Amino acid sequence: MNLIAESLRSKDLRLALKATDHRDALEEVLSGFRSDARVRDWEKLRASLQTDSANETFRENPSAMFLHHSRTESVTGLILAVGRSKEGLSIAGREEKIHLIFVAAMPTAMNNDYLRILGAVARVCREPSSFQELLNAEDPAGFLSVLEKGCRQ
Repeated sequence: MNLIAESLRSKDLRLALKATDHRDALEEVLSGFRSDARVRDWEKLRASLQTDSANETFRENPSAMFLHHSRTESVTGLILAVGRSKEGLSIAGREEKIHLIFVAAMPTAMNNDYLRILGAVARVCREPSSFQELLNAEDPAGFLSVLEKGCRQ
């Protein structure tokens, strides 16, 4: 089975975010992890993703996506979540709106998988046609299919 398919569950794919700004969107994307058995400590996970994002420069591609990621012992394995906004989300200090938010968290021991997954997401989002496919995917299966291409490259 593919690393993305193992880590990104349909319940954690929010293809129509209600939030209109980046912070609210992150909370919306993270909400699915509250009752997830793979999460040992929800509050520590949430804090690690918020803190890491606030203290580092944007981890983005020019294709209007943003990636929150953290190595933390508050999860049992690699977990992923995605939020999509067709209208775009505002981020303070940035003119262009973002359309995809990716969240990845993994234990510190999973360094190789960590690098593979971040590389796969970056490859897919950097390619304009693939990024457009993510924006147009009608359901979680279609969205996952596009992401999985990045892991095979």
